[in-house]
Amino acid sequence: MKLKFKQLLWRIWQQMHPLQIIIFALLSWAASFIALRSIGLWLVSVKNDSVVLTGTTTRFIDLFGYGRYDKLLNSPWLIMLKYLGIFAVALVFFIFFYWLYKQRLLRKQLRQINVAIAEDQPMEQESLIPEIVQLEESIEKMRAHQAELIEQEQEAQQAKNDLITNVSHDLRTPLTSILGYLSYIHEDRYRDEVELRHYTELVYGKARRLHKLIDDLFDYTRLESAEFQIKEDTLDMVELLRQLVSEYERSAAEKDIQIVEKYTVENLKVMGDGMQIMRLFENLFSNALRYGASGKKIEISAKKEAGMAIIEVSNYGAEIPASELPQLFDRFYKVDKNRTTTGTGLGLAIAKSIVERHGGNVFAASKKGKTTFTVELPLSNL
Repeated sequence: MKLKFKQLLWRIWQQMHPLQIIIFALLSWAASFIALRSIGLWLVSVKNDSVVLTGTTTRFIDLFGYGRYDKLLNSPWLIMLKYLGIFAVALVFFIFFYWLYKQRLLRKQLRQINVAIAEDQPMEQESLIPEIVQLEESIEKMRAHQAELIEQEQEAQQAKNDLITNVSHDLRTPLTSILGYLSYIHEDRYRDEVELRHYTELVYGKARRLHKLIDDLFDYTRLESAEFQIKEDTLDMVELLRQLVSEYERSAAEKDIQIVEKYTVENLKVMGDGMQIMRLFENLFSNALRYGASGKKIEISAKKEAGMAIIEVSNYGAEIPASELPQLFDRFYKVDKNRTTTGTGLGLAIAKSIVERHGGNVFAASKKGKTTFTVELPLSNL
């Protein structure tokens, strides 16, 4: 209560001119004096009209004398109590006058804010009362939030347009080739069965690439959907990685690539969707095989650190420029043609979506001819 009274006094001092405070104080004192004087005269008239009160007063004078009665009426305590009453009532009147002044000031500043909003101009903060300052801050927050939503909407629209453009381009390229080769076959424009088979294999290869692109696009949009729910199974990451390595050993051997495994722990359990985690590392393994052929070696490592399972997939070869690393996980992003001609441009974007759906993180580093993709996944508490 004491703190609130101090805050009230501080607000009055901040919002009112000293001359206004003096005028309000004098008016409040006069109003309280008049009010109490009126109440006093009313009480006297009530006393005079009351037989009981008049008789009581007369009886008191008869018993103690008029001198003691007069002394009682003019005692210092009673006079002090009277002035304290006047001060209390004056304070009430002052607060009432301040409230009227504040309401008038509030309406005035609200009109100023309406004008500022209409003209899109800033308000002078120093002259505003605390309530208006809070309102102005709320309005500014709403403006900032609205601007952020508009920006997000524009980014979403741009991302949608980019997605349509990229999908259209990547679908049209193999489809154009398929139609071209099929026209040769349809119009019998081949010399012999060998050339026919060659066209058929080309069409089959382009169709497979088209099918892969559609699958990747479907998986990416499904992972980005809020309705998509991942399973929560207990997965042993070391066992999963060893299984994947055994599946990719043949492909690696065909390219004369050695897969080196480095596991500092044997029990590395995480909670997640086994199929999605498998897809994540399949994309990273395929990426390492595709772009690490010149290095002849791929390194797979796993360790435990700060409650996270840390898995690294490294390949050796041409470095990725540092300026390109932040965009590697963007959909359809291509560093250069030599690195992406056989891919769909969605593999790393899908990998990032899977990791984030599992509460983890994925990032890439490339230096001294070594490119490393690091996956961080929360360890299971079970």
